[in-house]
Order: sequence, then C-alpha cells, then structure tokens
Amino acid sequence: MEFNRADSPQYDHLTYMAQINADRFKHKETQNIKNYIMRLHQNPLFRKEIAPWYDSDTTCLIMIGFLFIIFLFSIAGIFEAYEKIEYHKYVWVPGILLIMSGGIIISTSIRLLKRYYKQRDKEGGGL
Repeated sequence: MEFNRADSPQYDHLTYMAQINADRFKHKETQNIKNYIMRLHQNPLFRKEIAPWYDSDTTCLIMIGFLFIIFLFSIAGIFEAYEKIEYHKYVWVPGILLIMSGGIIISTSIRLLKRYYKQRDKEGGGL
C-alpha cells in the first residue's frame, strides 16, 4: 500500500494556505507593500544629521595631525634606509607606511572639505 500525498490532510492544508497567500497579494493594498514600508522608514525633514564621534571634525583633524607625524617619520625612514647599504632591502617598510598614511590623510581631508562646503552651501554663504 502506497502513501499518496494528495490524499493526506496536510497536503490539503498546504494547498489551501498557498491559495490564501496567493490571493492575499492580489489585493491593491498589498501590491504596494514596498511603498508602505518605505513610507515608514523616511526621515523627517527637521532632523539634523548626527555624525558619530569618530567622524567629527575635531577627531578627523587630530587623526590628520597624527598621520602627518607618521608621514614625516616614514620619509625619515626612507632616507635612513638609503644611507646604509645593509638596510636597502627594507625600504619597502617605510614606503608602505608613507603610502598608507598619505592616502588616509588625503581621503580624510577630502571628507572634511566636502562636509565644509556642504555646510557652507546650506547656510547660504557664498564667496
């Protein structure tokens, strides 16, 4: 004797539930569920954008200061490595340090400049 899935009560229940779910999305209200969800997540216009503490202007300027010291230290390391012949093969260490600190200085400076110009345009101050 074989078991037939179509004869089982669970199968009937599953097909019934599938029909209910299919019918539910035919209604006009549930077709626009994406618009409804997006409406709930919109920010009000009066809210001010809050930057986290690690992305504040003061923290970014302090970070640029420390990275500039590392930048100068890596330049000194490159000159020192070229002065002594036995250190020539280790020039890559201060070189990578120079590139990484310089890249972070540039990206943080660009972020601060964008933020400054965006704030200045918002306040309506021109040149």
